[in-house]
Amino acid sequence: MDIHDFFDFDSKYSSTTVRAHPVGLDVTTQASELFDHHRLILGNDKWIHFPIIFEQDHGTKLHDILNTGYVSLFLISEKMRDILEENNLTGWKTFPITLLDKQKKEILGYYGFSITGRCGPIDYSKSQIMQKRFIENGPLWNFYKGLHIDLDKWDGCDFFLPEGNFGIKITAKTADILKKNKISNVFLENLVDVETDESTVKLEEKRKCFNQNTE
Repeated sequence: MDIHDFFDFDSKYSSTTVRAHPVGLDVTTQASELFDHHRLILGNDKWIHFPIIFEQDHGTKLHDILNTGYVSLFLISEKMRDILEENNLTGWKTFPITLLDKQKKEILGYYGFSITGRCGPIDYSKSQIMQKRFIENGPLWNFYKGLHIDLDKWDGCDFFLPEGNFGIKITAKTADILKKNKISNVFLENLVDVETDESTVKLEEKRKCFNQNTE
């Protein structure tokens, strides 16, 4: 297997889709360099009190995947949860939430989504460096095309996170199941085609060096 066999998993971030922010999460204390929303994404939620309240702040349409204002922290519908379970997909779990609309009325049928699968880090040295100009005669920006993940450390799960990265990755089988069942508000991109801007790459490399120096 290589990166052609994997996809980046994200939402479409539509302005019309309901977005709900969490209430009461610890976003000021960095125990172990992780905020509460990081722990929820990673499934390391031992010290978090459930259910977590999410309050609608944008959008009007409910879809199978809802954004929360935090990258990779999603709410999923009961339909999506059932599809993942019925197809025995691995590397994920849900956590209990209370989802409230703008009138503080509860919206039923949604769960928090955590990723428990793992793989090795992303190696940007294997990516193709390309340049883009967003406006005529504007500056050129560097991008890295292709996400090369360390599959030697992949645990074989269908949903997984690369080491030191919160971008959710999935197998091609999982992508096919999500498409077949018409999961709404999902954005899937083959890892071969994923483009990462240079500033993001530098930030990840800086974080990796920091983690190595503090071990």
